Amino acid sequence: MRNEAFRKATGSAYCYDYRELPGQADIAAVSGYCEDRRKRFAPIAKAFDDRANSYWVLRHYLAIKFATAANMLAGSAAYAHAHNLMLAVPYFNYYAALNACRAFLLTSPQVDWDGKNTVEMTHQNIINRTADYMRELDPARRVGWQEQLKALRDHRELFSYRFPLSGPGVVGNAAFDLDAAIALARLIAELASLNSECLDGALRKHASMELRVTPLAEHEWAMAYEIAGISTPDSDDRYRFGKFVRGWKTVAPFEVM
Repeated sequence: MRNEAFRKATGSAYCYDYRELPGQADIAAVSGYCEDRRKRFAPIAKAFDDRANSYWVLRHYLAIKFATAANMLAGSAAYAHAHNLMLAVPYFNYYAALNACRAFLLTSPQVDWDGKNTVEMTHQNIINRTADYMRELDPARRVGWQEQLKALRDHRELFSYRFPLSGPGVVGNAAFDLDAAIALARLIAELASLNSECLDGALRKHASMELRVTPLAEHEWAMAYEIAGISTPDSDDRYRFGKFVRGWKTVAPFEVM
């Protein structure tokens, strides 16, 4: 029943089985958020062509990788916490949330594609824009989300750069709060998935769903990594991205990818 309400809100035929979002927002708030996103996606969908499709396929592919990274980092935080590796927890907490933010921004209609600059925003820019774009879900919580993300960054920097010998004696146990960090990261990652469904809903209403992916220079850049000044392609990236392009072609929600 809940999934049907979500599909109605996004206009997509697909719906991820959301875990965090229903507990943090009622269906009216989710519907309001989706209405805003679909309005923002409408002009994008109306002008959609093969080139735009190629960019959004890339954006969703990168976003899913960042969401996967967030999931792995959250798992590492949980392992570190369970095995008393406490100094690693602030690091894993922060980067789990930051990678979820990156996934969210890549799927957001407010973010224009600017190649490498879109993926490599400063941490401050990522935090500010994430909190700002989440406001449509609950305007009253925008400042709280921003402060929580900043606190995660501050805790990571404290133990990376200064290393107080008293550990939690300086900042308290908040620096090692696993549950709060994972809940926030999961919410942001789920909003990225919801964004992808809102784009799908806009495309179904305004565009052709039979598009192809044209090669872009950014495709090659996104599958290569600079190590010691040398660009090194990743074979798994090439395989997975190529398989998605051949198998689906038109950009799809996260649930499909």
